[in-house]
Amino acid sequence: MTNEKEKYYQSHSKLDLIGPQGQDKLGKAKVLVIGAGGLGCPCLLTLATSGIGTIGIADFDTVSVSNLHRQILFGMDDIGKVKVAVAAGRLWDTNPYIIINQHEMLVDESNILTLIEQYDIIVDGTDNFAVRYLINDACVYLDKPLVYGAIYQTEGHVTVFNYEGSATLRCLFAEPGAETYVPSCADVGAYNVATQIIGTMMANEVVKIVVGATAVLANKLLTFDALTSATRSVTYRAKPESREGSKARFEVERAAVDISIEDFLKLDKDAYQLIDVREEWERDEFNIGGLHLPLGLISTIAAPALSKQDKLIIYCEQGTRSASAVQYLRKAGFSKAVSLKGGIKAYRLLTA
Repeated sequence: MTNEKEKYYQSHSKLDLIGPQGQDKLGKAKVLVIGAGGLGCPCLLTLATSGIGTIGIADFDTVSVSNLHRQILFGMDDIGKVKVAVAAGRLWDTNPYIIINQHEMLVDESNILTLIEQYDIIVDGTDNFAVRYLINDACVYLDKPLVYGAIYQTEGHVTVFNYEGSATLRCLFAEPGAETYVPSCADVGAYNVATQIIGTMMANEVVKIVVGATAVLANKLLTFDALTSATRSVTYRAKPESREGSKARFEVERAAVDISIEDFLKLDKDAYQLIDVREEWERDEFNIGGLHLPLGLISTIAAPALSKQDKLIIYCEQGTRSASAVQYLRKAGFSKAVSLKGGIKAYRLLTA
């Protein structure tokens, strides 16, 4: 280390947990954080100041004013800017001795393996279940430890999947379909104290994995209540069938589950049925037509309203809810259902 770099890490290196050898391990580690949001921001900041040598940031979004109360890497001057670029700049300002890779992308089945194979540890800072299961399955397939955190309003939880053969997301939670869609922070709100604490806890698990600590939260789900400051932990076990299900996702060639905006615009309008799964207020603000079928109602309305013979193109605001809808519809026999990749946000950017 250079003299200035040694000074930067001197307090950290005095800890029994870290020491000079542990700091060297942190410097050699490569960690990918998927999602630069309420959980990703505090996690990224802690990883950077801990000295993780290479940090990848994957996110497709831009900064909006509604992000600022909980996404601590961004400010008012950043509204409209690409999140990964702003986040990288903030982290470099905080620690110039690390490498930061910017992955401005919507993570999906076509790119997830190529993305995560570059890193040692993966952190899931996303807020929708379709992507969470995709990340989990890819980590199982490539044998990467996955640090997982989630919040619901004022409560959050943290665990580590696939660490030295430990249980996976599918072992802990059965994969939900569209009919059990869990709202995002944008839908139900988020307590910024909870996001900061859980995001920092996630970074703590990364550090423990890198330095070889024995108390990693594998096979253990830690829950924290920000209002009472109470914590509790629940143990869970690995299920071989869950691991095999994750691996099978990438071992079997699958029909496309989404369609790009470019390919969608080339289609004859008589060749498909368009379905908007957003809420009514979102549709009132802007829509591209089609049947209005909110995601929460899709399991009760889809069967009588739709034909299994038709090509169904499902859209939402950013492509996450439509992906959940396609997942449900395909299981229900609508084999030609696809999601409009990137949703209305991508459509408006391309057609502006």
